[in-house]
Amino acid sequence: MVDQYDADSAPGMWSVLKFIAKRVRSFKWLIGGATLVVAALFLAVERSPPPAEIWTGKTKVTIGVAPPVSFVLQRTGSPLAPLEAPRQLVARISAQAFKEKVARRAAFDPKKADLSRGLVISSLRGAVLDSDREIAVDLSAASPGDVRAATTALAAELGEAHGALLERYLQPVRAQIEDAKARLALIENANEALNERLLSAKSGDTSGPVMAGPSVTPTLPAWTELKDRIQLNENLTELSEPTVVWPEPALSSIASRADGSLRQSLAAGLVMLVAIFLLTLALGKS
Repeated sequence: MVDQYDADSAPGMWSVLKFIAKRVRSFKWLIGGATLVVAALFLAVERSPPPAEIWTGKTKVTIGVAPPVSFVLQRTGSPLAPLEAPRQLVARISAQAFKEKVARRAAFDPKKADLSRGLVISSLRGAVLDSDREIAVDLSAASPGDVRAATTALAAELGEAHGALLERYLQPVRAQIEDAKARLALIENANEALNERLLSAKSGDTSGPVMAGPSVTPTLPAWTELKDRIQLNENLTELSEPTVVWPEPALSSIASRADGSLRQSLAAGLVMLVAIFLLTLALGKS
């Protein structure tokens, strides 16, 4: 079809513009009014005070581990387990009461404390990651310092909650250590008393020199089992870890990006409307 027409007969760019101008000429005052409105909005945004910045912080929580009761009592299953499942920890952080505790505990900048407190309560949330010991945490505040203060308060709150869980897990382990040590002491004391009686009996016999025999305690199965139990439980205690909140969250500003996008959009719209209005006036006179 294109080959049937001569290229010289195609309308030029000027003709196309004049055709468009005729169609939009009746709307030139509407376009002019829209231009004035956008210009007024642009000036208002430029002269208005900058909005309060909102900063968001992203960090991670590494859940502590401790020996579960099933392993301590029955020696079955994994010797170490997370203090709390990731989904349960996310639910704990997302609870309104927990958010309010974090907001009350945080040492915010007094000038921005009210805003930061409200932002933390509304924004604090957790997300499950592809790990059985880590979750992601997001929160917002009025300044980078307040974001760090809220992160510190979050670490303190989780430290208290999970510290109590860790102590609860370690109580039976410590009880077994104390019990095993008490039994060891009884066995060793009984062996010493036996050695003393043997030495006393030999000292009454003057036919030969008195020689102390080797201790039989290390050869007793009960003594060996108790020593192994103490060593294992002490290792479990040393390998247990508290929950840790990464102290330096990744920061980014929300309000400054939104304000910049608004200014750019208004400026682009104003330039476009002014260009259309002037083009319509220019072509309308020709």
